[in-house]
Amino acid sequence: MHRKKTIFVVSIIIIGVLGLFLFSTLAFFKADVYPNLNKQLIVRKIKNPNIHFNIFKPSASKVLKIGDLILYKNPLLFDIKFKEKPNYCSRIIGLPGDIITIKESKVFVNDIELETNFDIWFLYRVSCINEENFEELLEGYQAEIVELLNNGKACNIITTNTTAKKIQNIDGVVNVRKILVDKAYNDPYMFSSKGNTPLWNMDNLGPISVPEIDVTVFLKPKNIGIYFYLIDIHEENNLNFDINSIKINGEKANSYIIKQNYYFVLNDNRYNPKDSRTWGFIPEDQIIGKVINL
Repeated sequence: MHRKKTIFVVSIIIIGVLGLFLFSTLAFFKADVYPNLNKQLIVRKIKNPNIHFNIFKPSASKVLKIGDLILYKNPLLFDIKFKEKPNYCSRIIGLPGDIITIKESKVFVNDIELETNFDIWFLYRVSCINEENFEELLEGYQAEIVELLNNGKACNIITTNTTAKKIQNIDGVVNVRKILVDKAYNDPYMFSSKGNTPLWNMDNLGPISVPEIDVTVFLKPKNIGIYFYLIDIHEENNLNFDINSIKINGEKANSYIIKQNYYFVLNDNRYNPKDSRTWGFIPEDQIIGKVINL
């Protein structure tokens, strides 16, 4: 009888530990993952000081790699509780210490073009000989119509390169071309626009080093926009600057030691720049975890 009671108690403990392990490391969340809205996701959670039950969770460095989809919080919302922030899902294209460059929408990591095994969506323009009903013309193709142009003879769509090539072969279609932002255009919505870094936009950016913990970065008015959100918001300092000097917490500064790891993420729908291009680096303490299903 005593033996049976012991087995029962041990079983309860094992079940409890296993349940706590699963509860603390795996969870269901909903987020927009283009082209699906409010998609149900299974997420493997990582250690995060903003979330309880970290004992069983792996560190970000052991789980996250380039190409992973991650679930994270809006990094620029800092005046509400962590759990109340909206969730976002983007793909890691830069780990701490990596150098990222975007040239005419092509992504380079440490000077090597990023290889992809997932669909990437861009803005394309479809031009036709005559006025067309594009909803009928593109029926059956995975393409989102953004706007009609040229009196109904053209339209901008969001689609993949593979689908764009198929649309090119439709009768009446003259041309399908990717729409890119000119490299000479300085987009004020880019995160770096807080400073004086010139000529960056959603299709052309960098080179830029992804911040890594305990690494010292050297600051000057020309590059302060790159680190403004990081220093002022994510690491809770009072940063002020002008064309001549930089002050952190009232003291002149020409360098700064990074306090945590950061990641650079892009949306698979590259026409949607609500990712590191506008938000800047994603702090590790704003990452919930890695998406393990789609």
